[in-house]
Amino acid sequence: MRVTQNMMINNMIYWTSKQTEKLSKVQTEVASGKQINQPSDDPAGMGRVLTDRSTISAYGQHESNISQALTWIEVSETTLDAVDTLLQDAQNIVVNLASSDLDSRENAFMQLESIYEQVIGYANTQFGSTFLYSGNQSGSIPFSDEVSISGGTVSDIVFALAGDASDVSIEITDSEGEVIRTIAVSGGGAEGTNTIAWDGCDDDGNPLSDGDYDFSVTASDSAGETVAAYTAYRGDSGDKEVIIGEGRTITLNNDGGSLFSNILNVLSQAITALEASDYDTDVMSQLGTVLGEESDRIATERVALANITSHLETNADRLEKLAMVVEERISETEAGSTEEAVIKLQAQETAYEVTLEATASVLKMSKLSDYI
Repeated sequence: MRVTQNMMINNMIYWTSKQTEKLSKVQTEVASGKQINQPSDDPAGMGRVLTDRSTISAYGQHESNISQALTWIEVSETTLDAVDTLLQDAQNIVVNLASSDLDSRENAFMQLESIYEQVIGYANTQFGSTFLYSGNQSGSIPFSDEVSISGGTVSDIVFALAGDASDVSIEITDSEGEVIRTIAVSGGGAEGTNTIAWDGCDDDGNPLSDGDYDFSVTASDSAGETVAAYTAYRGDSGDKEVIIGEGRTITLNNDGGSLFSNILNVLSQAITALEASDYDTDVMSQLGTVLGEESDRIATERVALANITSHLETNADRLEKLAMVVEERISETEAGSTEEAVIKLQAQETAYEVTLEATASVLKMSKLSDYI
């Protein structure tokens, strides 16, 4: 086969191009300090790197989950601490109210009502845009004495009773505090949470406009004794699950019903007892004991949060160390020996120069660069 000059030129261009690519690759390796800069450099090594980077990403997500959980716990701890203080104050008020003196009872009544409202405020604490203690219904307020009308749809009236009642009356008020509807509940109500439907009309049967309306409940048993009513829990019993590692989770108690419902129940009973005509110091003493038990229960919950905090912090440290190990492994896989890379560069530069000289010789040029 006859070798033409054109064939020689094409051949020289090909080998010059190949040497240029090799030189560029080695120059990139030296400049970056990495022997793997693209998948083709080392497919198996790049596969390990990608797997390790995915692992680090998962570690980062778990650390983010832990950070959010720790913030949630901090907010919850602050909230429960405040509630515990209120419970201790309420217990002192109730236990020390041995006198049936009217002025003392009125003063205690106002203090307990204030504590009751503050407990509801803390039970409705928000974490970001969601409620801390609504279970899985974090978008719904957990405790409220409101009923709403929206687009003609009326929500149910939900309330709780400290005992069974034969007579239950509900007064619905507007934003001005005016009573617009009074409902006598047929059959009374049962101890615990009760749900009553409302047609959204006032006492004259006129449909009311969209909005939120307050309601209050009064109840009595078959003997005519007042039954305490209190704000019902509207969330669910779902716990907050936080993923802190592969196959590892921790559970945070955000069930407001289990945390606060009995507190509100006892406080409402104490407030009701203070209004009774036959005020009974023994009943108040018993309620004081229960308030102490509720305080102990909140303290136990706080201890549980402290234990979870310790566990989360330990796990966060572990994830940080694991991420460092994987980062080092990636670095070892990607990085080559600097000395070896420099030697390779020098060798490749020599090969490149030889190729240029050979090409120039074949084409009878002093230097190929004369025509570049």
